[in-house]
Amino acid sequence: MKNEIKLLNDREKLVLYSIVKNFILTANPVASTYIAKKSALTFSSATIRNIMSELEDKGFIYQPHTSAGRVPTSIGYRIFVDQIMKKGRLTTDEKNRIREVIKIGSGDYENTLKESSRILAHLSQQLSVIVSPRLGEGIFQRMDISRLSSSRLLLVITIQSGLVKTIILEIDSDISDQQLNFLEKVLNERLQGLKIKEIRSKFDEIVTDIESEKSGILHLFMESADRIFDFSDDNDVYLTGTYNLLRKVDFGGSQDLSSVVEILEDKNIIVHLLDLDSPLPEINVMIGDEIDESNMKNCSIISARYKIGQVKGTIGIIGPTRMDYSHLIPLVEFTAQALTDKS
Repeated sequence: MKNEIKLLNDREKLVLYSIVKNFILTANPVASTYIAKKSALTFSSATIRNIMSELEDKGFIYQPHTSAGRVPTSIGYRIFVDQIMKKGRLTTDEKNRIREVIKIGSGDYENTLKESSRILAHLSQQLSVIVSPRLGEGIFQRMDISRLSSSRLLLVITIQSGLVKTIILEIDSDISDQQLNFLEKVLNERLQGLKIKEIRSKFDEIVTDIESEKSGILHLFMESADRIFDFSDDNDVYLTGTYNLLRKVDFGGSQDLSSVVEILEDKNIIVHLLDLDSPLPEINVMIGDEIDESNMKNCSIISARYKIGQVKGTIGIIGPTRMDYSHLIPLVEFTAQALTDKS
């Protein structure tokens, strides 16, 4: 959609800016007379009407019904975000509250992400979303093997930055503690410093010269490596602030809101919407029709990457297209950077 945007002259940008800002503020279609009276523009109402007609012809605004003013389209919001608006600045209080929440959760990443989602929802008054880091990109630090019973082992895999995964492995009952200790020692030596996804794909090559008779269960690890080191489904999603959506006047009816909420109940859709697999810029904004989900055409998503050690996650907010982009973009950006700095 960005490639389809037509160029605007300076007068058109000024009028579009006024329409977007006033619509965000009032939620009411903006008329030429309103702009002439309330804005700092020196154009006459007739001139503003002509410019609005040009903007409508180019697809930046539309008239929701006869005799109404105009409201921005997805493309109108896009050019506003990319070319017209100026990013605002967070207050000292906002920054301190974000830093304090992240500091409180230090050492407990799950709690940190939950609390970060909570404060972002509160400060943005939108729905906040945090997707936990993709651990497959992480660097192996160590594996601890404990016996749960004669036939079950608990594996605790720690990657750099302290993120962990636990797996229960079924074994034969005749495996000795000495064999388990040997295997733990050797695997920690061999796997140290390797990426989890590399271990998963090349595990057999990495351990091929280990004398299996000493470990006893090495063959089981080789058969199970694809599962043990599969971190692809380990993305936790933290959603906070659904009530913020319920308060918005932008959704035409309960059915519109129900469709959005239904989509957001599916973890896989959320991960897809935040586009975790593709490289993101420092901040990514998807508006209305740009979102690959038909029931979210009245929504916008502002997201950014954060990094814990070598692994990356995504943080963002979801709300109506009529949102205060100039404030919310730096809010998401700062929260993502604060999470990154915390690690």
